[in-house]
Amino acid sequence: MKTKNIFSACIFLVVVLTLFLAMTNFDPPAVSAKDTSSVALQQTTPTPQTEDVSEIGSTDGILIMGVVIVLIITLPLIFQKRK
Repeated sequence: MKTKNIFSACIFLVVVLTLFLAMTNFDPPAVSAKDTSSVALQQTTPTPQTEDVSEIGSTDGILIMGVVIVLIITLPLIFQKRK
């Protein structure tokens, strides 16, 4: 019974903390518009256009790496169960 109370209290605290942090995020502090002495002047520059260099089959390396990762994880489990 005591473990259930501790578990419930932990869940309650996590929920309250999450809600508190979410509510503080919705109301950011106001920035003073009168103090312009510390504002740095920034010039906007257009973003350079990138050329499309993707090619068909460019995800083959990702697929092969995924297969290798799966084999690294599953092969030791298979061989351990056989022993």
